[in-house]
Amino acid sequence: MKAIIENITDGIVVCDASGKLILFNKATEEFHGLPVKSLPPEQWAEHFSLYQADGQTLLSTTEIPLLRALQGEIVENTEMLIAPNQGSRRSLLASGQAIFDPWGNKVGAVVVMRDISDRKQAELALQQKSQELEQALQDLQQAQLQMVQTEKMSALGNLVAGVAHEMNNPLGFIAATVQQAKPTFADIIEHLKIYQKTLSDKTEEILDHESEIDLEYTIEDLPKMLDSMTMACDRLKNISTSLRTFSRADRDYKVPFNLHEGIDSTILILKHRLKANEQRPAIEVVTNYGDLPQVQCFPGQLNQVFMNILANAIDALDESNHGRNFQEIQAHPNSITITTSIVDKSVKISIVDNGKGMSVEIQQKIFDHLFTTKGVGKGTGLGLAIIRQIVEEKHGGKITVNSVLGEGTEFIISLPM
Repeated sequence: MKAIIENITDGIVVCDASGKLILFNKATEEFHGLPVKSLPPEQWAEHFSLYQADGQTLLSTTEIPLLRALQGEIVENTEMLIAPNQGSRRSLLASGQAIFDPWGNKVGAVVVMRDISDRKQAELALQQKSQELEQALQDLQQAQLQMVQTEKMSALGNLVAGVAHEMNNPLGFIAATVQQAKPTFADIIEHLKIYQKTLSDKTEEILDHESEIDLEYTIEDLPKMLDSMTMACDRLKNISTSLRTFSRADRDYKVPFNLHEGIDSTILILKHRLKANEQRPAIEVVTNYGDLPQVQCFPGQLNQVFMNILANAIDALDESNHGRNFQEIQAHPNSITITTSIVDKSVKISIVDNGKGMSVEIQQKIFDHLFTTKGVGKGTGLGLAIIRQIVEEKHGGKITVNSVLGEGTEFIISLPM
């Protein structure tokens, strides 16, 4: 038994009923870089370098898995980190429980620690790559906003459409391959389980290899990995669809268009600006969509309208947060509400924010050419003037603004059906 315990790759620690450490297997000594030593539990965290998963905060005595198990708790997959003075930092999953004798008396506790450092590094690398992709998307979105304000939507539309097109081919291949792989892997796993059941007398080589590759964990984790890949493909597909919807090139005549798809794609493009940051919680976007027919319009131009108004609403909300701390904003959260309906044979789109609002004087000038309330370098005064031109001159509609200083602003767009 001792030989088995010493050769298991998982760390095993056992204490008696008084909390005295009585067993450190070889793997545990390698994790800590230290032999077993009898110490008061209050000194365990510092002596054995036991940290929370962040690797910065020492575990308190009550957080140490072995002591939790000794107190009667069933510890399951608690993540922790060991950072010895000499040796490598290791991320571990700890599981354990109390030990009882045949008469029900508690005689100690045991904890098993599994090294998941390689998995954590892989997750970190994946997270870093995801952040790089998110940053690339944000850079693209920021470039998009700048080009909208300088009336270069056509060039940008070609760029975004190209990106979406280039994404679709490999994405479609990956998604299809994953779907085809799922039943194949399921068959392989089922076949492997049959082998495990029928092959009762396993050779030492088979047992060693099972332990080396952590076969049980792999069998359990592989379907989850495939599901995660499918979810990631679905997310990328939604992003690609929204990019194509937002960037669709206008022709020299109007075409039928689903306004809700245009609004949704714009919200997705602006998602990075809506997310929570250090200064404020996330801005909530509420959509109250009516039953609208498709509208004859220039879709690219209307997407520019939605982009400009929503971006201005986010700016207004951020400005209204000046002088307020995170908790104050959280108590009265920022929000944008988008409502669509049919009124008098026209499609009505209402976009309301609960920002600082604007005075009557500013409302009277808001659509004037070159008028801006933003600081130098932050606004050209072209945005809303162009928006009114698109809505009223290009589409025969109407755009108005209602605002109460200190309460918020509403833009109302009416388009003929």
